[in-house]
Amino acid sequence: MNIYEEIKAFLEEIKEENENLSKAETPEEEKEALKEIFDGFMQGANRTREKIDQYNDRRWQR
Repeated sequence: MNIYEEIKAFLEEIKEENENLSKAETPEEEKEALKEIFDGFMQGANRTREKIDQYNDRRWQR
């Protein structure tokens, strides 16, 4: 899976959890949805940072 597909998957996960947050009926459900949204953002950010690091490593190895 390339980086664009991975980011798209993370965004879909965040979108889905946002819908769950909107439908939450209890504070616990809201907390769980917010945690999942945060996890999606962090996974996307970490994966993007990994790709940037890979790019920089290749650039400096020339």
